[in-house]
Amino acid sequence: MKKRVHYAELEDMQKYIEGFNPDDYESCGEHTDPSVSAYARDYYDKHLPVDVTAWIRVNEPDKNLIYRKGLGDQVCFVRDTLCQLLRPTYEEWRDNPPLVISTHYSKSVKLPVFQINLEEYGIEMVLRYNFYDWKISVKSDKPLDFDYMGLFNPTEEISCVYCEGFPRDKVYGSYEQSHTQFTIKIGSYYDLYTFIFLLKNYLGIKRLD
Repeated sequence: MKKRVHYAELEDMQKYIEGFNPDDYESCGEHTDPSVSAYARDYYDKHLPVDVTAWIRVNEPDKNLIYRKGLGDQVCFVRDTLCQLLRPTYEEWRDNPPLVISTHYSKSVKLPVFQINLEEYGIEMVLRYNFYDWKISVKSDKPLDFDYMGLFNPTEEISCVYCEGFPRDKVYGSYEQSHTQFTIKIGSYYDLYTFIFLLKNYLGIKRLD
């Protein structure tokens, strides 16, 4: 008997799982068989990166965890709110979604380390939130000499120990040391939104409504 898989997760697995045969499963509009979700979850964790929507579909936290809602909140914030600022059209977001490149744990919840690629501007951003603060690493082909309005400490050098889940080669020095490669700390969703808004304006990204 074929195991039932939600059609969206089935599409994800065809895209990301090497050698996956969709004919072995039954597509449906209901919940995926838990054993299939577990298989996809394990595969994705061993074969990152994967786009954040595919990742969260199979990474629902345990219902007993107090901070379980925080996972969905941060994924929606990065995927929908920040990327709406940085990508002017739906097509750009669809073709170049934020990726999960690694994971970490906080409050017993498995959380993603995101990567946003702005290829047109030669910029890569890696970021994570651990329910305390955001860590953001920015790598740019050109110096980012913009007014960040005091949203972070430009002289602070952040150890990789405090960038949970970051690949070591994605942790850089301070903004003062280099305006092309730097790692910063930002405390709140609001301040991160403001940082991205200021960066968007500096880059000249315009919304096409």
